[in-house]
Amino acid sequence: MEHRNGVGVSRKKLSGKEKRRGINRIFGVIRIRGLLFLKVLLSNLRFTSALERVWRGRFKRTMSDFLKSDSSFLPTRQWHIISFFYRMVFRGLGFAGFKTTFGRFLAAYEPGNSRLFEALHHLYMSALERRDTWGLLRFMEEPLLGEGDFVVNKGKRLSLDLLQSIDEFYCLQEALNFKKDDSMVFCELGGGYGRFAEIVMAAMPNATYLIFDLPESLILAQYYLSKLHPERKMAFYPESLECVRSREKLSSYRLVFGLPHQLKELPKNYINVFINVYSFMEMGAKQVNGYFDIIEQLQVGALYLKQHKHEINLLDQAVYTDESYPIRPSWRRIYHGTSTLYENVFEAVYLINKT
Repeated sequence: MEHRNGVGVSRKKLSGKEKRRGINRIFGVIRIRGLLFLKVLLSNLRFTSALERVWRGRFKRTMSDFLKSDSSFLPTRQWHIISFFYRMVFRGLGFAGFKTTFGRFLAAYEPGNSRLFEALHHLYMSALERRDTWGLLRFMEEPLLGEGDFVVNKGKRLSLDLLQSIDEFYCLQEALNFKKDDSMVFCELGGGYGRFAEIVMAAMPNATYLIFDLPESLILAQYYLSKLHPERKMAFYPESLECVRSREKLSSYRLVFGLPHQLKELPKNYINVFINVYSFMEMGAKQVNGYFDIIEQLQVGALYLKQHKHEINLLDQAVYTDESYPIRPSWRRIYHGTSTLYENVFEAVYLINKT
């Protein structure tokens, strides 16, 4: 189903200007990521995969099951290319330094000038300190796992991923007013390596976090979060096949990892907050509408969106704005604003199920 008149994503032919902007963006990515592409290509000259056997096995099973799923959940044209690149990263480099390979490929910045890089972190942290009612900035710092880019500020390792995640967390908390000890259930579609889940796990001891993603990201999130939180009970894929349909089984885990098509199997009225950050804008219109149908069917409590205000998806022939997502008439928007870090990014929170 496609929704129009301001409450849906409509597919249309891209104008010549939009096509040129899309092409320029692709060439811009190639230009600034040239050294990264070369590094990954050279790393694949090795005879065997750099990924450890246990993770190769999990990835093989995850990929096999994913390709058998409903076609509406399979990667879009844009993500076919990105997923191929990620598989090359796994083969050539494994998990080593994934934040500067896997993570940096889609990130919006390179460190560049170290003084500007440090200043950016300082300014961002200063802005967040005024909202840090839970004291997250006082006890959290960027984990060394993954060898990401960071600066040291007030004795703490800070990264843009960490600060963005704290920023996003407070956007949600301020809108929904949940408490530290609440038994909240968060569900994220497209969780990347797990940066937002890491904040929730550290801040809320009774929270449950569900991550549904493509195989390349899912295997990485499982590795990252299991290393950071070995004490948390987790349902990896494919073990999660046994628990996603059962509210009782789900409640026995703190982290659950699954493939996108498994969303349909979750219990209704179980998820408190559904999260999507920079992911819907990378899909085709039909796929986005399909996911919003699932969100409605699951009767989740609230939806958090963070996307570009204007995004041209050239390969999937879609154009997105902050008002074009298929929000249902019964959903109530309780927050909408520009992100702290990027002027071209919006955040929005919707109440869906008010019971």
